[in-house]
Amino acid sequence: MNPVIVIQNPADLLKLVKKLSTARHIAIDTEANSFYAYFERICLIQISTAEDDYILDPLQLEDLQPLGEILNNPDIEKVFHAAVNDVLGLKRDFRFAFRNLFDTAEAAKLLGYTQLGLAKLIQEHFGVILNKKWQRHNWGKRPLEEEQLDYARMDTHYLIDLRHRLAEDLKARELWDAARESFARASEQEAQAKTFRPESFIQINGARTLDPTGKRILKALYLYREHEARRRNRAPFRVLSNDTLLRIAHQRPKDLKDFSKIKGMPRNYHNGRGAQNLLELIRNIEE
Repeated sequence: MNPVIVIQNPADLLKLVKKLSTARHIAIDTEANSFYAYFERICLIQISTAEDDYILDPLQLEDLQPLGEILNNPDIEKVFHAAVNDVLGLKRDFRFAFRNLFDTAEAAKLLGYTQLGLAKLIQEHFGVILNKKWQRHNWGKRPLEEEQLDYARMDTHYLIDLRHRLAEDLKARELWDAARESFARASEQEAQAKTFRPESFIQINGARTLDPTGKRILKALYLYREHEARRRNRAPFRVLSNDTLLRIAHQRPKDLKDFSKIKGMPRNYHNGRGAQNLLELIRNIEE
């Protein structure tokens, strides 16, 4: 296996695009920071050819538009696993368009596989066990360690070979046309603006068991968390989890010291301005 090639400057990106322009198939995956940030963004783009593995760093590259020519080229097949999230993220962040896509997860589904995860398929077809250590890593953090780059490249390293095996099976079972239609739908998906629905607080597990005042408190907490998540660009559950919101609505702290007694309460809400904001919110509803 050749060393992974990291692309961090415009000159190297143009060289890569020139090389990709002659490929028949390229494998693509992305890593985002959705587990950590409110405003999700793609932080890595992994690309493999039959010979090499590349990792593009969008946090270093100011202009990724040259890559768009490859993604929209109908003569080059783009191989993804579970394509929709990657396609939507790339459209959202870079306004890319896609033509000629192959989705190994969708192909496996059509072929009757019961386990569609990439790790399972790679283990089954190639006998390789993927390392899941960095699965929920914050890919927005820099610098990137060598181990993280090696982890990321494996998401595309086997995809082209896997594609060939699945494609052969699809054709043998006369499922190729159905597969192509499914792949086309994935490429045509459009990114939607992120929406917040205040009334969704009632979907929190246990919310319906609260009395009317508790429900009003929970809704206010839900709105507060959304505001804080946006302000701090943090995933909402990293501000306050659903379970913690529910416990606050149940226990209704009477003073600042009560917050430290609530299970799951982040330390920065044990006292200080954050706890004071929540206390005022609860008191305003209870009055």
